[in-house]
Amino acid sequence: MNDIKHEIMLSLPADQEFVLLARMTLCGLGMLGGLDVGLIDDVRAATDEVCDCLMHQQKKAGRIELRAWLTGERLHCLFTAVRTEETQDGECGDQDVSRCVLETLMPDVELKNDTCGVGEISFSLPL
Repeated sequence: MNDIKHEIMLSLPADQEFVLLARMTLCGLGMLGGLDVGLIDDVRAATDEVCDCLMHQQKKAGRIELRAWLTGERLHCLFTAVRTEETQDGECGDQDVSRCVLETLMPDVELKNDTCGVGEISFSLPL
């Protein structure tokens, strides 16, 4: 990881109102890396899907931690749900659907489970 050119870290409330901030930040970082408009749009859609997945698990996420960085050839993004003790009413998101959506948008996707469902999602794409 010594070849990191730019890196950002955000801690956001796990609330739909703050997903826009995550999208704008990642798209800006992608623009710094030279991503074209089509890939920027894919980053935007992937960010929406990741946040939606992390916010709709058995235990409520109080915050979403975002770390993203540029290397010489890739944009790397890591989202982590910081859980509360509250359980959520209603249906939890479908991990398989989220994985399928993300894999259509990003060439390299990884979903990691914690004891409450999906707790961490990462993706990267070439610049």
